[in-house]
Amino acid sequence: MPKAPLILFSIVFSTYLLLLAAVSAQPNTHQFNLGHRPVLHRRLGSGFDDAAINATQNKLLYAQEATRNSGHLVGNRKKHHSISQEFLFAHNKVRQHFNEPLLEWDKKLARYARRWASKRSNDCKMIHSYGPYGENLFWGKRDHWTPTEAVQSWVREHKFYNSGNNECAPGQMCGHYTQVVWRDTARLGCTRKKCQNGGLFVICVYDPPGNYVNESPFGTINPTTQPITTP
Repeated sequence: MPKAPLILFSIVFSTYLLLLAAVSAQPNTHQFNLGHRPVLHRRLGSGFDDAAINATQNKLLYAQEATRNSGHLVGNRKKHHSISQEFLFAHNKVRQHFNEPLLEWDKKLARYARRWASKRSNDCKMIHSYGPYGENLFWGKRDHWTPTEAVQSWVREHKFYNSGNNECAPGQMCGHYTQVVWRDTARLGCTRKKCQNGGLFVICVYDPPGNYVNESPFGTINPTTQPITTP
């Protein structure tokens, strides 16, 4: 039977570090379908530690700082590479935790993300591109947010999963997280863009996209019976 794509197109505003931030997830469809949400597995609530993703954040930030001491052109290139690697690393730390295949950075997806972020730089509105890819959005009131922090905001939705009925908890979002760990997704491209209003717009693009109705983000593998590699 053909896959029926799930819609998760909404905006979440939450207080984090006393500043306002928001995230939004979009699978590979234009149609609203709020009645179906991705799957939760019990393993998601077992032994998961947000701090595991933070473990290497300082090292990554040191690498970014080092680029500022280089020549301007070379420094900018290194900084761009460092930010890209931080996005990729933050995703793969979570995927590794569930023995999921690691993502690869895709320049085409990154260019797609940059083009859309540039279009949103004037207002920082949480509007999806409605392209052929999976898509997670994040907005911060200030521009200090790191790639790791944006990914963490999506990952924290793991606590809203319900393994019994294959849905998010009532009134909660969970599609950002399922896209991050969607097993069939292989490639990633992200960017962060400072907006004219002083905020920060973050977008990550995923290919192949995830969040299909009645499909587990973990594919045919049941994470409750598979060994978990602790980050």
